[in-house]
Amino acid sequence: MDNMKRCPKCGQMIRQEARKCRYCGYWFDTPDTTPPPDNRAEEEARRRREEEARRQEEQRRQEEARRQEEQRRQEEARRQREEARWQQEEQRRQQEEERRQREEARWQQEEQRPTYPGERLITVMGVIQEGVGIGLKNFLSIFLACILYILTIWVPYINVGTTIGINTLPLKLSKNSNAIISPTFIFDGHYRKYMGEFFNLVGLMAISIFPALLFTIVPAIIISYGWSQALYLLLDKELSPSDAMMQSTKITYGYKSTLFWIDVVCSLVFFIIAGILMWLIGIVINNMIVTMIIMAILTAIFIVIKLACGAVVYRELSKRID
Repeated sequence: MDNMKRCPKCGQMIRQEARKCRYCGYWFDTPDTTPPPDNRAEEEARRRREEEARRQEEQRRQEEARRQEEQRRQEEARRQREEARWQQEEQRRQQEEERRQREEARWQQEEQRPTYPGERLITVMGVIQEGVGIGLKNFLSIFLACILYILTIWVPYINVGTTIGINTLPLKLSKNSNAIISPTFIFDGHYRKYMGEFFNLVGLMAISIFPALLFTIVPAIIISYGWSQALYLLLDKELSPSDAMMQSTKITYGYKSTLFWIDVVCSLVFFIIAGILMWLIGIVINNMIVTMIIMAILTAIFIVIKLACGAVVYRELSKRID
């Protein structure tokens, strides 16, 4: 095979000394004059593909830039809304703090008001007059609170908190006599926190008052008025049941007769007005349904005013606590 060579054109093996391929006619001594293949079409196609790829990449970058810009604008708008909301919240907190400070300053002024020998914190007519104003202002709220209490009294666990809330309604009214309370305050979970103390206090008072009823009822009435502020002190001052009873006895000392006459006057006024209305209705209308409706409204007003009077009493007597 050493005397053989391969034709560069057809690849056949021919003799070493041959000058022309006997298979394809290729001359070994003459240069290859075959023109190179024309690759311009392929190069143009490749260039177009690269151009299209560059154009798509540019569009993708532009789209990504637009998307990022849109996200930045949305984030900026969200941040501005958040800042505006925080500013409003801060303004609301400042207004609330200013209101609280004004309220505290008013209470401090009342607490620092000089007292004189023989001066009384509460009087029968003073309590009733202020109680009428507070009661009529909050009549609708208290009435709705009572309706909500009646509708939910059958719900276990919730009814304990609503019962405490209803029984301590004068405490709620005493905190700010110029404001109108919300009827849904009885559902505040704060009241259920004192569930155990409430039942302990009611049990202690019942156990103590029952034997007093055997002694011609009068001692039981006196003890009842002495402990009338215990439940309010339990929640307001966070005292134990026994301490609340002791403090209630202390702050009502010298005022039990005033509390008694407040109840007597309110009851007398109620019965007098009710009697006059029933007499007039019997003469003019003589309708039992109308009479019952008017009596129900009058009873509701009486209960609301009594609660408001209790708020005035607690607000003033609680100043006697050291």
